[in-house]
Amino acid sequence: MESLPLNIPRYPMLRFIARHGRRLVLAITIVLFIIGLIMAAQADMRTLGIIVIVLSAGVMVVGRALVEMVELITDMLLPK
Repeated sequence: MESLPLNIPRYPMLRFIARHGRRLVLAITIVLFIIGLIMAAQADMRTLGIIVIVLSAGVMVVGRALVEMVELITDMLLPK
């Protein structure tokens, strides 16, 4: 008897985020932090620089949470 081909969907973005998401979030956070430091060093953009530094911390927390959710989805629900 012939085996039937399975129609298993591929989710390339979920796999990409599961594989590279942590490094991507870290890189975005570092870039935002450096931009915030540069802006805070300038006298006329000091307030905006501090806001960007705080925003980089928020991006790290929210980004890591979303990456962990995608990792959970790919680990539990997608076929291997």
